Amino acid sequence: MCRTSSIDAIMFKNLVPRCTPKIFFRSYQIPTTTRKIIPIYSPVEKIQSSNILERLSRQELDTKLDPNGWRRKIISKSKNSLNAGDVVRVVYDAEKCSYDNFVGYVLSVDRKRLIQDASVLLRNQIAKTSVEVRVPIFSPLVERIDVLRKSDSRRKRNKHYYIRGTKLDVGDLEAGLRKKR
Repeated sequence: MCRTSSIDAIMFKNLVPRCTPKIFFRSYQIPTTTRKIIPIYSPVEKIQSSNILERLSRQELDTKLDPNGWRRKIISKSKNSLNAGDVVRVVYDAEKCSYDNFVGYVLSVDRKRLIQDASVLLRNQIAKTSVEVRVPIFSPLVERIDVLRKSDSRRKRNKHYYIRGTKLDVGDLEAGLRKKR
């Protein structure tokens, strides 16, 4: 009998490591009969935003920045508005500042979420040096913006940054306009 029990013990030792991960390690968990109830809440009501910033910006546009509406027409997305590739002259108000008028090729028209933040990036070559100027359209220093030449439809991009430093780059625009007159 001793012999069989020792054989049984050896067999049991050989069997236990094989079945231990399946049977014995899960036995410590206590099964529960009740489940945890997760509370579900109703969604929070949306508060209507008052858009104070948009209302104030619209009011400021109508009263101070653009009472005539010509600046809004310039940056609208119609065919008569400013586009990349146009040549424009920015005339500054002489009473408010001492800036010279600037003639430039429109590289981009940046229309922002708040319309009074819109600006135009102009490029020209003055004394063989390329100059870029970002002009805020709704600046009170700007008296008017004259479109001297509309873009030809060869370049169909909204931003003409790629012309910098290439053979497409602008020359002296003021000298070119004087020759045409």
